[in-house]
Amino acid sequence: MADRTEEHSTAGPGAGGAGRRYPMPERRQTWAEIDLGALKANYAALRALAPAPPEVVPVVKAEAYGHGAVPVARALAEAGAAVFAVGAVEEGVALRRAGVAQDILVLSTTWSGQEPLALEHRLILAIDAPQSVAALDAAAREKGLQAPVHVKIDTGMGRLGVRGDLLGPLLDALRRAGRVVPDGVFTHLARADEADPAFTEVQTRRFEAALAALGERGLRPRRVHCANSAGLLYHPALRKWGARAGIALYGYAPGPLPPPVELRPVLSLQTRVGPVRRIPAGEPVGYGGRFVASRPTCYATLPIGYADGLPRGLSGNCRAIVSGRLVAVIGTISMDMVAVDLTDLPEAREGDVATLLGAGGGASLTAQAWAGPLGTIPYEILCGISWRVPRLYT
Repeated sequence: MADRTEEHSTAGPGAGGAGRRYPMPERRQTWAEIDLGALKANYAALRALAPAPPEVVPVVKAEAYGHGAVPVARALAEAGAAVFAVGAVEEGVALRRAGVAQDILVLSTTWSGQEPLALEHRLILAIDAPQSVAALDAAAREKGLQAPVHVKIDTGMGRLGVRGDLLGPLLDALRRAGRVVPDGVFTHLARADEADPAFTEVQTRRFEAALAALGERGLRPRRVHCANSAGLLYHPALRKWGARAGIALYGYAPGPLPPPVELRPVLSLQTRVGPVRRIPAGEPVGYGGRFVASRPTCYATLPIGYADGLPRGLSGNCRAIVSGRLVAVIGTISMDMVAVDLTDLPEAREGDVATLLGAGGGASLTAQAWAGPLGTIPYEILCGISWRVPRLYT
């Protein structure tokens, strides 16, 4: 069994193989295991797709997609990551306060008044408007600092960023600003996960035109990044630039297309089998009596529910792995608990490990298996694992 360290919250008990039983320590009986070895393997596989020197920038926003930003960043720093991307200034500050020393890029807009905080913690900000340049320049001048920025180009996502045909005023503002240093330039792909590459090719041409416009002004930032996970995996032409790896880093393909490299899910979600009960045919289980036993049934309650990140919408459409076998989750998923049908698993006992996400005994359950019935994507599933669920890092 691998060594384990505890981060972020009180870690759950160690997980085991099919059917193994453990003493009940005074800890929460539901936990998530984060496999840092799988994380590093995914990072290495993604880096191998692109020749050096373009960087693969790990995206650790939203607590590293529910995996825990600080331990994930520490592990990837050991693996060679030189810069991390976050979604908000506050996320970057949290990494700095935890001792992460690598460059940290804030991908989204910086709210007015946050410039001093960003400068204090050596964060690299994304810039897309002249007024943002002026505000950052003033804050940097007051602190006697230089402020590296990445120019964000809108090539078709239509959210943040400056359109290529409107670059002029922003570049003029950068030229006037004595304290703001263009360290990078990037864009964000909107449809790189689709089978039809046409729109990604349009975005690529627009990005190349923006790079040419910067070059004409004498601006050649050292970091140029275009691809997200989908762009890196499915569009080889984009690998000449750096990429930002999000969902692929955590072991999932960003869309329906199969990835060109092996990706291993990093997070597994586990709990313990509670008291085993038996009921006759015709008896209901759970809120609303949505499940009624069609035969004499043996079932157990698991201490996990929608407050932990097991969506209520999966009621009647979800499974768990117990003793290496798939069993049905029955009844309505409630806030703190759910029931599983153990009728065909007579060897199951209270205290056994039940896996909701992960693998065991040849069976596996993924975030995609949850996402499909809910009409959503694995990103939302992973980010939705509650922080009352302890993370255990292997």
